[in-house]
Amino acid sequence: LILFQKGQTTTPPPFEIFFCFGEEWPDQKPKEKKLITVQVVPVAARLLLEMFSGELSWSADSIPLQISHPDLKDKMVEQFKELHQLWQNQQRLPQPGPTPW
Repeated sequence: LILFQKGQTTTPPPFEIFFCFGEEWPDQKPKEKKLITVQVVPVAARLLLEMFSGELSWSADSIPLQISHPDLKDKMVEQFKELHQLWQNQQRLPQPGPTPW
């Protein structure tokens, strides 16, 4: 991802994970011909790639002014914000010491 972001490679890194069930894999047969295959796309990896490739822009100038329905990326960003806020609050709390009897 770093090499792609720096322009040292033209192909983005793969981030999809493929699982094959019930058959040997890899073999000579393409994954599309397998009985059961599952493709997992880690959302965080996809977001990082989109940010580095410029497909996901955080610039206010490039945000289209339209009403849109929240999608998975919006929900994930909100969850990251909430987790970060919880973590910050946890760091500010005084750590309990030994209780005097």
